[in-house]
Amino acid sequence: MWKNKFTLNLEDTSLTKGVLLAFVILFFHVGMLLLVALLVVFFGFIIRYFAWILLGLGLGAAGVIGYILYSLKKQSSGIAEVLAGPEYRGKNIELRLFGGLASLKVTDSRQSASLLEHDGDPAPRYLESPDTSCVRELSELARLLENDLITQEEYQQAKDEIFSR
Repeated sequence: MWKNKFTLNLEDTSLTKGVLLAFVILFFHVGMLLLVALLVVFFGFIIRYFAWILLGLGLGAAGVIGYILYSLKKQSSGIAEVLAGPEYRGKNIELRLFGGLASLKVTDSRQSASLLEHDGDPAPRYLESPDTSCVRELSELARLLENDLITQEEYQQAKDEIFSR
């Protein structure tokens, strides 16, 4: 009887599971406390040296901007020399850096990029080339005819107007 009272029943492992779960919870809490301590030290460092960090970031940004401006100024003289050549004389040149992601457009005639003033609007507007305009209008007419929004006679009349211009 004395022996049966204190024998360990191997099938009943709830005590073992409970002790292991308590250790896991304890280690989790210790880990969380260490993480909070590291965060306090890290942010304490950030707050203590915040002015120096901002100064360093500002100087770094100023250096990068200065380098970009220097390299653009250095390269712009090369572009100006190339565009002053005889093959570009009398032609329109459009150079877009960020809007067109560094694109260069050279047109033969000045008429394709002539300016149009709108009722006191100070912003210049460019005319659309006649060929592009005709193609766009004809494709729109064809779409209207396919969707039965205009009749064949209206289509023919509008097409004749476009070709007479």
